[in-house]
Amino acid sequence: MKFGLVDRQGYVPDLNYGASGQELACFVPPDYPFTQVSYQNGEGEVLVDGHTWRFIFTQEGIGVELMAGIVTLKEADKFLHDIKSHIWGSSHQQVQIFISGVAPD
Repeated sequence: MKFGLVDRQGYVPDLNYGASGQELACFVPPDYPFTQVSYQNGEGEVLVDGHTWRFIFTQEGIGVELMAGIVTLKEADKFLHDIKSHIWGSSHQQVQIFISGVAPD
């Protein structure tokens, strides 16, 4: 399942990548213990509570994809809102969360 976090004006704050092996801490909220699975060029995968999530940059903002594991829509929604608050701050209201995919031809 793919999700997008998109600011209406295209704003993504400068991300402060973590130390080596924890670079993706800039995406994962601090109250979610995680293990970094992969990292390359500012993107990669983390393991959070038995689920593998991938973080990528898209033309519109930040993509978050559930790569392995099963979560309820409510769990995914909470995680995505926590990511939004972690990256943009809790008072930033311009960010929208979308379920994304490939448009049919």
